[in-house]
Amino acid sequence: MTVKTTGAEFKRFYGDKTIWGDNAGEIWHDDAEVTVNGNVQEDLDDDSIPNDASITISGGVVFGVDGEPSLETFFKRWKKKQETASFLVECDTSKLDAVKAAIKAAGGRVI
Repeated sequence: MTVKTTGAEFKRFYGDKTIWGDNAGEIWHDDAEVTVNGNVQEDLDDDSIPNDASITISGGVVFGVDGEPSLETFFKRWKKKQETASFLVECDTSKLDAVKAAIKAAGGRVI
């Protein structure tokens, strides 16, 4: 089952040393399909992913972790442990300032 996320959240996941380990190559993945705005990524370069990108993660295997979960399962486990959430919002351009203000008033942050 494919999971969806934003570019900002994916970059936090991909750069989180608490799950990937401190040493390069300690934990890695293979055979996953990751798309950025609908385009399959052959080589993941998270620095080039826009924060507002639409990301999908499908399949794969994460090695160096008990049970060798799929990359999407690994992402879901990571996401459950997070204290913040990221999501994309769509609104009429005439309401953009009001939507941003409402998010900020509720304690959110516009990325």
